[in-house]
Amino acid sequence: MISTVGLADGGLVVAGLVLVFFGAALSVYAVALLGFLLGAGGAYTVAPALLGAVGSEGVVGLAVAVVAGGLVGAALAYVALSFATAVPSAVVGAYVGLAVVAPVVTDGGLLRYPVAALGGLAGAVVGVTLTKFALTFVTSFFGAALASGALSASAFRAAREGPTVEPLLVDPLATTPVAGAAVPLFAALFVIGLLSQAGLFRLGWVTRLAAVLPGARALDSKG
Repeated sequence: MISTVGLADGGLVVAGLVLVFFGAALSVYAVALLGFLLGAGGAYTVAPALLGAVGSEGVVGLAVAVVAGGLVGAALAYVALSFATAVPSAVVGAYVGLAVVAPVVTDGGLLRYPVAALGGLAGAVVGVTLTKFALTFVTSFFGAALASGALSASAFRAAREGPTVEPLLVDPLATTPVAGAAVPLFAALFVIGLLSQAGLFRLGWVTRLAAVLPGARALDSKG
């Protein structure tokens, strides 16, 4: 019998692969998916503390909070593409600052949070000014983290139980056993995502997809 955790991990991997290979090409659909995942993940992580404060603990309350957080994230993401791209760009920028840059330039502790804030600010600026590049980078990065298993259901559960962000930090050079070999799966998927999405733009498939998908629109030339 397939466990709930197994289904959740499978869903995260599938969502990650969609973002890796087709993120920027799917335009507002990708932004909405990012918004949903970020909203649901955030709600899943902080909901127990908030629900406990108002006396609404339990599985049902948590499920409602996760779905509501995801829907709010998706709705906000759909409002305006450039603004919506800035939000996940800021999140990923802060994440990169915290997980990748901070360990290099600081010894940990409180100093890593200003680095994360600067990363988030830089990500937001890039998201607004270079929409196409930002969405390609963000969807490849976040998708690779999900598809490689670096951001798994167990990682979100550990972050919720802390609560702490440590289980959600990805080592970009970490290896994953694949067919008996240690493969830097996250890094490989991230690079593949960047290249494949750049290829979709160059071949004109982005415009074709935008013409077919209801409500979608091709990204402008920025980035």
